[in-house]
Amino acid sequence: MKCKSIQLTILLILGLLFTPVWAKTTDVTNAENRVINVTRGIVKKLDANIAVYRSNPDQLTAMIKKEVLPFIDFTAMSKLTLGKYWRKASKTQQTRFINAFKEMLIRSYGKAMLKYTGSAIRAGNSVANKKPGYVTVRTIVTPPGRPSIAANYDVRNKSGDWKAYNIQIAGISLITNFRTNFTREVGAKGLDALIARLEKTKK
Repeated sequence: MKCKSIQLTILLILGLLFTPVWAKTTDVTNAENRVINVTRGIVKKLDANIAVYRSNPDQLTAMIKKEVLPFIDFTAMSKLTLGKYWRKASKTQQTRFINAFKEMLIRSYGKAMLKYTGSAIRAGNSVANKKPGYVTVRTIVTPPGRPSIAANYDVRNKSGDWKAYNIQIAGISLITNFRTNFTREVGAKGLDALIARLEKTKK
């Protein structure tokens, strides 16, 4: 009985040690699959309709919205981008900023993706964050005839779905880049002025 008790104790300890590793591996795999499926899906649609999308930006925007909106956590991205100004903003300002920022990002992303038609996309060395449910998905994008670039996605598990809240292209963080510019603009002109400018650019 004593021997069996010792064996059971060892098994329990091993279970506690290895379960977190298994969970992290599962998180990374699921997050990678989500990112790869979304990005490859967009490239596939671009390849099939490139002439239409180049001549009709509205159709390109509609396609990007359909594919990207369910994948991006724009609220989290907005909070991180505005930083301290998000906490000071009214509910109305927050909502207006999210909507205007979203439209700007979608249009910018669509135009940028036109340069990557025919690209091969593969997963890199993705890593789980110390915080459960957070993963940095690293991908390698190889356009035809051009050098590969790194595109990394910071994603989190939100109600069972993996959503991106930051994107890094060739080492440049979207959130850091916008936060630097927006902080300077809000400091000089105020949050309402920034929101008004973004709302104009989306039209």
